[in-house]
Amino acid sequence: MPKPEDIEVIIKRRPDWEFLQKLPKELHGFSLEEGGQLKGHEFVLGSYVNEEARRRLELIYTKETFDYVPVRQVGLLRYRDFRYITRDKDVFAEWITGAIDRLVEETTPTYVPRSGHLLRDKGILDWHFPDTLPERVGNFVKFIGPQCPLDFINNATVILDYADFDAGNELVFLYNRVRNEFYAENKKHLIPNTIHEFDAKNLEDLEVLLAESLEPYLLDLGNDGK
Repeated sequence: MPKPEDIEVIIKRRPDWEFLQKLPKELHGFSLEEGGQLKGHEFVLGSYVNEEARRRLELIYTKETFDYVPVRQVGLLRYRDFRYITRDKDVFAEWITGAIDRLVEETTPTYVPRSGHLLRDKGILDWHFPDTLPERVGNFVKFIGPQCPLDFINNATVILDYADFDAGNELVFLYNRVRNEFYAENKKHLIPNTIHEFDAKNLEDLEVLLAESLEPYLLDLGNDGK
Protein backbone atom coordinates (compact mmCIF):
# COMPACT_ATOMS: atom_id res chain seq x y z
CA MET A 1 0.00 0.00 0.00
CA PRO A 2 1.42 3.44 -0.92
CA LYS A 3 2.53 5.67 1.93
CA PRO A 4 0.14 8.54 2.73
CA GLU A 5 0.93 11.70 0.81
CA ASP A 6 1.37 15.03 2.51
CA ILE A 7 -1.66 17.21 1.83
CA GLU A 8 0.57 20.09 0.73
CA VAL A 9 2.01 17.90 -2.04
CA ILE A 10 -1.51 17.12 -3.28
CA ILE A 11 -2.58 20.76 -3.12
CA LYS A 12 0.47 21.76 -5.16
CA ARG A 13 -0.06 18.98 -7.74
CA ARG A 14 -3.77 19.55 -8.36
CA PRO A 15 -3.67 22.52 -10.81
CA ASP A 16 -1.33 20.68 -13.21
CA TRP A 17 -2.54 17.11 -12.69
CA GLU A 18 -3.05 15.80 -16.22
CA PHE A 19 -5.78 13.40 -15.10
CA LEU A 20 -7.95 16.29 -13.91
CA GLN A 21 -7.22 18.42 -16.97
CA LYS A 22 -8.43 15.66 -19.29
CA LEU A 23 -11.80 15.11 -17.58
CA PRO A 24 -14.84 16.07 -19.73
CA LYS A 25 -16.09 19.59 -19.04
CA GLU A 26 -19.76 18.58 -19.35
CA LEU A 27 -21.49 15.25 -18.62
CA HIS A 28 -25.21 14.45 -18.36
CA GLY A 29 -26.15 18.05 -17.55
CA PHE A 30 -23.34 18.45 -15.00
CA SER A 31 -20.49 20.95 -15.38
CA LEU A 32 -16.95 20.32 -14.18
CA GLU A 33 -15.91 22.92 -11.61
CA GLU A 34 -12.37 23.70 -10.51
CA GLY A 35 -11.27 22.15 -7.21
CA GLY A 36 -8.83 23.49 -4.67
CA GLN A 37 -11.21 23.87 -1.72
CA LEU A 38 -10.21 22.43 1.66
CA LYS A 39 -13.33 21.46 3.62
CA GLY A 40 -12.32 20.10 7.00
CA HIS A 41 -10.55 16.79 6.31
CA GLU A 42 -11.53 16.82 2.62
CA PHE A 43 -9.55 18.45 -0.18
CA VAL A 44 -11.64 18.83 -3.34
CA LEU A 45 -9.80 17.94 -6.55
CA GLY A 46 -12.74 18.80 -8.82
CA SER A 47 -16.54 18.58 -8.91
CA TYR A 48 -19.29 17.82 -11.40
CA VAL A 49 -22.19 20.07 -10.44
CA ASN A 50 -25.85 20.53 -11.38
CA GLU A 51 -27.02 23.37 -9.14
CA GLU A 52 -30.61 23.29 -10.38
CA ALA A 53 -30.93 19.61 -9.47
CA ARG A 54 -29.08 20.16 -6.16
CA ARG A 55 -26.61 17.41 -7.02
CA ARG A 56 -22.85 17.16 -7.28
CA LEU A 57 -20.10 14.57 -7.58
CA GLU A 58 -16.87 15.59 -5.88
CA LEU A 59 -13.48 13.95 -6.34
CA ILE A 60 -11.68 14.36 -3.04
CA TYR A 61 -8.62 13.45 -1.02
CA THR A 62 -9.35 12.95 2.67
CA LYS A 63 -6.71 13.71 5.30
CA GLU A 64 -8.70 11.58 7.73
CA THR A 65 -7.85 8.23 6.09
CA PHE A 66 -5.36 9.38 3.40
CA ASP A 67 -7.64 8.15 0.61
CA TYR A 68 -8.83 9.40 -2.75
CA VAL A 69 -12.56 8.79 -3.20
CA PRO A 70 -15.63 10.16 -5.05
CA VAL A 71 -18.29 11.82 -2.88
CA ARG A 72 -21.91 12.43 -3.88
CA GLN A 73 -24.05 15.28 -2.62
CA VAL A 74 -27.74 14.75 -3.43
CA GLY A 75 -29.81 17.41 -1.71
CA LEU A 76 -28.86 17.11 1.96
CA LEU A 77 -27.52 13.57 1.54
CA ARG A 78 -23.74 13.24 1.31
CA TYR A 79 -21.91 9.93 1.00
CA ARG A 80 -18.75 8.36 -0.39
CA ASP A 81 -18.65 5.85 -3.24
CA PHE A 82 -16.40 3.18 -1.74
CA ARG A 83 -16.14 1.27 -5.01
CA TYR A 84 -13.41 3.74 -5.98
CA ILE A 85 -11.47 4.38 -2.78
CA THR A 86 -7.67 4.10 -2.84
CA ARG A 87 -4.51 5.67 -1.45
CA ASP A 88 -2.78 5.34 -4.82
CA LYS A 89 -3.17 8.50 -6.90
CA ASP A 90 -2.38 6.69 -10.16
CA VAL A 91 -4.93 3.96 -9.49
CA PHE A 92 -7.51 6.61 -8.63
CA ALA A 93 -6.80 8.49 -11.85
CA GLU A 94 -7.16 5.30 -13.88
CA TRP A 95 -10.38 4.26 -12.14
CA ILE A 96 -12.05 7.65 -12.42
CA THR A 97 -10.99 8.16 -16.03
CA GLY A 98 -12.72 4.91 -16.96
CA ALA A 99 -15.77 5.38 -14.75
CA ILE A 100 -16.49 9.12 -14.71
CA ASP A 101 -19.31 8.97 -17.26
CA ARG A 102 -21.12 6.32 -15.25
CA LEU A 103 -20.41 8.04 -11.92
CA VAL A 104 -21.99 11.28 -13.12
CA GLU A 105 -24.90 9.45 -14.74
CA GLU A 106 -25.56 7.69 -11.41
CA THR A 107 -25.86 11.14 -9.81
CA THR A 108 -28.57 12.42 -12.18
CA PRO A 109 -32.17 12.82 -10.94
CA THR A 110 -33.56 10.31 -13.47
CA TYR A 111 -31.11 7.47 -12.87
CA VAL A 112 -32.59 4.13 -11.74
CA PRO A 113 -29.97 2.49 -9.50
CA ARG A 114 -28.16 -0.81 -9.93
CA SER A 115 -30.51 -2.41 -7.40
CA GLY A 116 -33.46 -1.60 -9.69
CA HIS A 117 -34.43 -5.24 -10.26
CA LEU A 118 -34.73 -5.83 -6.50
CA LEU A 119 -36.69 -2.62 -6.06
CA ARG A 120 -39.04 -3.56 -8.87
CA ASP A 121 -39.63 -7.00 -7.38
CA LYS A 122 -40.47 -5.29 -4.08
CA GLY A 123 -42.93 -2.99 -5.85
CA ILE A 124 -41.01 0.19 -5.07
CA LEU A 125 -40.46 1.41 -8.64
CA ASP A 126 -44.19 1.07 -9.32
CA TRP A 127 -45.26 2.51 -5.95
CA HIS A 128 -47.44 5.53 -6.69
CA PHE A 129 -48.87 6.26 -3.24
CA PRO A 130 -46.34 9.11 -2.78
CA ASP A 131 -48.02 10.84 -5.74
CA THR A 132 -50.94 11.48 -3.38
CA LEU A 133 -48.71 13.13 -0.79
CA PRO A 134 -48.23 16.91 -0.80
CA GLU A 135 -45.34 18.38 -2.78
CA ARG A 136 -44.70 20.82 0.07
CA VAL A 137 -45.32 20.70 3.82
CA GLY A 138 -44.27 23.87 5.60
CA ASN A 139 -40.75 24.57 4.37
CA PHE A 140 -40.19 20.97 3.28
CA VAL A 141 -40.35 19.99 -0.39
CA LYS A 142 -40.62 16.52 -1.86
CA PHE A 143 -37.18 15.94 -3.38
CA ILE A 144 -36.82 12.22 -4.17
CA GLY A 145 -39.56 9.77 -5.12
CA PRO A 146 -39.75 6.00 -5.64
CA GLN A 147 -39.66 6.05 -9.45
CA CYS A 148 -36.07 7.39 -9.35
CA PRO A 149 -34.74 6.22 -5.98
CA LEU A 150 -31.18 6.62 -4.75
CA ASP A 151 -28.87 3.78 -3.71
CA PHE A 152 -27.36 5.03 -0.45
CA ILE A 153 -25.02 3.49 2.13
CA ASN A 154 -25.34 0.36 4.29
CA ASN A 155 -27.45 -1.56 1.73
CA ALA A 156 -30.15 1.11 1.86
CA THR A 157 -32.05 2.83 -0.94
CA VAL A 158 -33.73 6.22 -0.51
CA ILE A 159 -37.31 5.93 -1.80
CA LEU A 160 -38.80 9.22 -0.55
CA ASP A 161 -37.23 12.40 0.72
CA TYR A 162 -38.65 15.65 2.10
CA ALA A 163 -36.06 18.38 2.62
CA ASP A 164 -35.89 21.93 3.94
CA PHE A 165 -32.69 22.94 2.20
CA ASP A 166 -32.32 26.33 3.86
CA ALA A 167 -32.59 24.98 7.42
CA GLY A 168 -30.77 21.70 6.77
CA ASN A 169 -33.76 19.69 8.01
CA GLU A 170 -34.86 16.48 6.33
CA LEU A 171 -37.09 13.41 6.60
CA VAL A 172 -35.86 10.58 4.40
CA PHE A 173 -37.49 7.17 3.87
CA LEU A 174 -35.34 4.17 3.04
CA TYR A 175 -35.59 0.50 2.15
CA ASN A 176 -32.88 -1.82 3.48
CA ARG A 177 -32.28 -4.45 0.82
CA VAL A 178 -30.65 -6.93 3.22
CA ARG A 179 -33.06 -6.66 6.15
CA ASN A 180 -36.06 -6.25 3.82
CA GLU A 181 -37.39 -3.40 5.98
CA PHE A 182 -38.61 0.16 5.51
CA TYR A 183 -37.57 2.91 7.90
CA ALA A 184 -36.90 6.65 8.12
CA GLU A 185 -34.21 8.99 9.37
CA ASN A 186 -34.27 12.72 9.96
CA LYS A 187 -31.83 15.59 10.02
CA LYS A 188 -31.96 18.73 12.14
CA HIS A 189 -29.54 21.39 11.00
CA LEU A 190 -27.68 18.69 9.03
CA ILE A 191 -27.27 16.42 12.08
CA PRO A 192 -28.73 12.94 11.36
CA ASN A 193 -30.95 11.12 13.84
CA THR A 194 -32.32 7.59 14.04
CA ILE A 195 -36.11 7.42 14.42
CA HIS A 196 -38.65 4.59 14.56
CA GLU A 197 -41.97 6.32 13.86
CA PHE A 198 -42.04 5.02 10.29
CA ASP A 199 -40.64 1.50 10.70
CA ALA A 200 -42.58 -0.87 8.43
CA LYS A 201 -42.30 -4.38 7.00
CA ASN A 202 -44.06 -3.58 3.72
CA LEU A 203 -45.31 -0.72 1.58
CA GLU A 204 -48.90 -1.13 2.75
CA ASP A 205 -47.92 -0.55 6.38
CA LEU A 206 -45.75 2.40 5.36
CA GLU A 207 -48.66 3.95 3.47
CA VAL A 208 -50.75 3.90 6.65
CA LEU A 209 -47.97 5.60 8.61
CA LEU A 210 -47.45 8.21 5.91
CA ALA A 211 -51.14 9.00 5.64
CA GLU A 212 -51.46 9.42 9.40
CA SER A 213 -48.17 10.99 10.41
CA LEU A 214 -46.20 12.56 7.55
CA GLU A 215 -47.58 16.10 7.66
CA PRO A 216 -47.67 16.51 11.47
CA TYR A 217 -44.20 14.99 11.76
CA LEU A 218 -42.73 17.39 9.19
CA LEU A 219 -44.39 20.38 10.82
CA ASP A 220 -43.00 19.34 14.21
CA LEU A 221 -39.57 18.75 12.71
CA GLY A 222 -39.63 22.19 11.13
CA ASN A 223 -40.61 23.81 14.41
CA ASP A 224 -37.95 21.88 16.33
CA GLY A 225 -35.36 23.01 13.82
CA LYS A 226 -35.99 26.71 14.38
